[in-house]
Amino acid sequence: MKGVIGIYTRDNLARKAMYMLYGVQHRGQESSGISAAGDHSLRTWNGRGLVSNVFDERYRSFIHPDDYVAVGCASGDKIDSIKLPPLELESDRYELSLTMDGYIPGHDNVLSEEVIGHKLMTLLGEEDGVEDALIATMRSLGDAYYSLVVALHDKELDRSELLAARDRFGIRPLFMGLNERDLFIASESAPIDVLESMGESVHGKMDVTPGSIIRHGDEGFTQSQVMEPTPTHCAFEWVYFGRPDSVIEGRNVHTVRKRLGHALVETHSLSETYGTEGGSSEDIVVIPVPDSGRSVCIGVAEALGVAADEGVIKNAYLGRTYIIHDTNFRKIASDLKHNIIKKTVEGKKVVITDDSIVRGTVSESIAQNLLKAGASQVEFLVSYAPIFYPCFSDPEDKPLTAAPYKGMTLEEIGDLVASKLPSITRVRYNSPRNIVNAIDLPEDKVCTYCITGRTPFCEGKR
Repeated sequence: MKGVIGIYTRDNLARKAMYMLYGVQHRGQESSGISAAGDHSLRTWNGRGLVSNVFDERYRSFIHPDDYVAVGCASGDKIDSIKLPPLELESDRYELSLTMDGYIPGHDNVLSEEVIGHKLMTLLGEEDGVEDALIATMRSLGDAYYSLVVALHDKELDRSELLAARDRFGIRPLFMGLNERDLFIASESAPIDVLESMGESVHGKMDVTPGSIIRHGDEGFTQSQVMEPTPTHCAFEWVYFGRPDSVIEGRNVHTVRKRLGHALVETHSLSETYGTEGGSSEDIVVIPVPDSGRSVCIGVAEALGVAADEGVIKNAYLGRTYIIHDTNFRKIASDLKHNIIKKTVEGKKVVITDDSIVRGTVSESIAQNLLKAGASQVEFLVSYAPIFYPCFSDPEDKPLTAAPYKGMTLEEIGDLVASKLPSITRVRYNSPRNIVNAIDLPEDKVCTYCITGRTPFCEGKR
């Protein structure tokens, strides 16, 4: 997964690019990079690690005063080669740098970027114009999905432009804002909102339509619908990936997560279970696993009529532990990442909210530490539904905690999952229907493959 940005501006390109890149840092912590272009050249600065580690004082001179196009990314892909994104390519006439959040069947995330880059560069030499080359590239990719940004420098004309494209499925988000002179593109709306709050004039804020191309160069801004959109947006964007302050397809992430909390209480009659009807119970505390569990916790507490509290503090500098494949190291990383506020949980039944239980290692680690801190017992409320299938974009064969229990009721699955996690008394999940209802989009517009087996493409893969 990546957070991508694209900018066309004649004013303070370096500053705006950096602010926006920080705004998508939550989508990837493995590497960071920015490519900048203007009338005379295209250059890339990237490195392994967080934005704050990769970009130092030398960055000020990296972007030239006459540069006006930038693309960048914060990548979560583990890359063994030296080819960190954005990917830079060159032909006799063109230089380009691109990065994408997406997947091409048969290729890992790193190679997917190279496939698109080389295809586009080849077609730039064959098609009649830049847009025709990008359209031909998109149509050649079949059942791929991508939110793509490209900085393109035309050496013959000695000028650069910003390109962006979103596949017809729209599985990964892509958002834009513009004014009379500038264009801003990012994986989510929040980085553009931050620019606006800092005084930048931004209007025309909207999701990039699936199947469309955006261009901004000397001739101004254009948007073209080049493929019939068949939107199927990833449900996990609202559940986990997205920032709470982002709006994805018109749905605020924080609001959706609160609805998921409400749905958990209603689906499992938790007001009766926790004895909170008519007043709060002093021996129960509802706390989140930060950060994506926080909005869900508020929703659960609202529905129960109790106060939410903080009980688990996250070390934000350790990144996302769910992507760690080594079980033992994932446990260690979780212990380092999560610390318990003993005063909150001591002597209490802890009801803790989280977005999912994928393998169970991190959840069990947190529960162990809660019990060590004095909690009388720990129950998990999971805002997502049981995960039965690994995402089609992930070639790794990862053990999924709920997978053996496919076909059972939510309560049966929750009890069986809890039985495999010694420190957790009970687990309760949302249903796929609850997920779709909370997002408030039509069912056929939401990708729920990992919980239902219904894929937006590759018919027959169930």
